[in-house]
Amino acid sequence: MSENQNYIVQEDDICLVSYPKSGNNFLLFLVATLLYKTKIDWSTKGKMIQNVATEPIKGLPSPHLVWSHEGYDPTYPKVIYLVRDPRDIVISYHHHNRKYYADPRNFDDFFDAFMEGSIGPAGPWDKNVESWLDNRDKVKKGFLLIKYEDLLVNTSKNAHRIIKFLNLDRTEEEINEAVDWASFDNMKALEKKQSIHLNGNSPFVNPKMPFVREGKANKWKSVLNQNQQKQINQKFHTALTRLGYEIST
Repeated sequence: MSENQNYIVQEDDICLVSYPKSGNNFLLFLVATLLYKTKIDWSTKGKMIQNVATEPIKGLPSPHLVWSHEGYDPTYPKVIYLVRDPRDIVISYHHHNRKYYADPRNFDDFFDAFMEGSIGPAGPWDKNVESWLDNRDKVKKGFLLIKYEDLLVNTSKNAHRIIKFLNLDRTEEEINEAVDWASFDNMKALEKKQSIHLNGNSPFVNPKMPFVREGKANKWKSVLNQNQQKQINQKFHTALTRLGYEIST
């Protein structure tokens, strides 16, 4: 268990794990709506879903839905792991740090730090991802891998995978409602109404920069230069290949 964790994972918890900026909220909105039959939003997310690195939330619905950016942890009993192309992650991560931490680095400098794994506590992307891939069979109550790109293209199909994994009984109408609720268009609309719950009162936050952006895949093809593409393809080659991502030459 990571030293910065305050919440102690319980035996019946459902853990949603991903590297930062992998589309975590997209998955959280979908799973929570399917699991609790309640449409969570930015104002209720912090009351219904537990961040493993923060103090326990009182009155959490059961079973607890817990989210984390940690590498493999044997105490996590049931895991849905969301993975995203790191070439898109670095773009989203740069935007996030500019919005919330007034990060002064230009994209090229930020990219270099990302490649070094020094952006945050999650460490290098490939180490985080492979720690779960290598230990997936050890997760006691099951491990479900979801690719962000697949979730984006066919949210309904992955909603059915999630329902099966969690042994839920939901109607097609309930599934469709959850898919619509978790859509980027809806999350953007909710952000406009509930920005205070995303921006808070930190002096570093830039309220003019949106939290929910495009959510598109393969943005990296028009943002990363050839040298950056080559670097990331070489360093993360093994993990990219294991996950079936395109490796440009």
